[in-house]
Amino acid sequence: MCFLQNAKFEVILLVILLFSAITNGELLPSASLTLQEIHLVRCLTYISHRYFASGRSLVISSPSTYQDVQLQIIAEIQQNSIWPVVVTVDGNIRKPITKDFVDKDGSYIILIPDGNITSLITEIIGLALDKTKFTRLWNSEARFVVVGANEFSMLQQTEIFNFLSKLRIYNCIIVSQDYNVIDKEYSRPTNVIALDTEMKLEVYTWFPYQSSDRCTAVNDITLLDSLVISAQGHFTKNTDLFPQKISKYLNGCPMKAVVRNANRDFTTKYVHYNDSNGNVRTHVKSLEYDLLKIVYEQMNMTFVHVPTSEGFEFQESLANNLVFAMLAKEAIIALGAVGTTYKIDPLFDYTDT
Repeated sequence: MCFLQNAKFEVILLVILLFSAITNGELLPSASLTLQEIHLVRCLTYISHRYFASGRSLVISSPSTYQDVQLQIIAEIQQNSIWPVVVTVDGNIRKPITKDFVDKDGSYIILIPDGNITSLITEIIGLALDKTKFTRLWNSEARFVVVGANEFSMLQQTEIFNFLSKLRIYNCIIVSQDYNVIDKEYSRPTNVIALDTEMKLEVYTWFPYQSSDRCTAVNDITLLDSLVISAQGHFTKNTDLFPQKISKYLNGCPMKAVVRNANRDFTTKYVHYNDSNGNVRTHVKSLEYDLLKIVYEQMNMTFVHVPTSEGFEFQESLANNLVFAMLAKEAIIALGAVGTTYKIDPLFDYTDT
């Protein structure tokens, strides 16, 4: 009971502070923030207003130990609010399901003070889960900013991008203090170009599908820009922080597909035949597959048929298996009169015929 009361008190306090900032038209006090954190807030405010889609909700997530920074960001952003703002603390405050929110969330700011991957995983799980069931995931076009005022090593950043890649979050950047030392894990300088000697916040990202052996595994990360911490702060390059990452040509990367045997020419069906050695082989045939074949060949992808049980149907257990197979990247697409069933509709995007 004490835990529930404390949680309610945190929520009430957060709401009071938020509305106080909005109604008075003044920013929350920043006396408790360090210089790096103050510039971090300014950097995130700039990124939000320049790159986040208006009209869609903005999720701002942080651990309780970083709540001062979170409150300051909320206050800054709400000065000229163009989004509904959803606040989570340790993944415990979730967005209510109301008509006030348009479709899925448009963008995310995830605060982790020191690049700790465990903290990030906790926050992401809090965003995606309702108890033990997947109820909703993020819009595939959503923009993610993982951010902290301290230094994130190259190894930490690679782990973060790899974790996000497993969840098919590619439209993401990391903002952290300049890591201007030799990273012992990689034995190479982590600063690409020393633009000046002032303290900086640096913005990193990575690019998937660069070659057949560099599809969704993070091998290299790229420094996009640096925010110099002086006066009001300024970016040194003023480059696009969310560039187009995925082209229409995917360099032979796999198109992993679960194919349900719908036994119909229009959707999908399995055709069995004997090869030259007398072995029984299975071939996927039908209009739905033919259409997909045109797409993956034009995108220079390699079709990979993910085996499923014969007569695969959307019973609850098998539907869950498909969900987790996709989340684990064992498959990225499902064919065969899958339909928009209520069991998986919140999780995936569908083609419309």
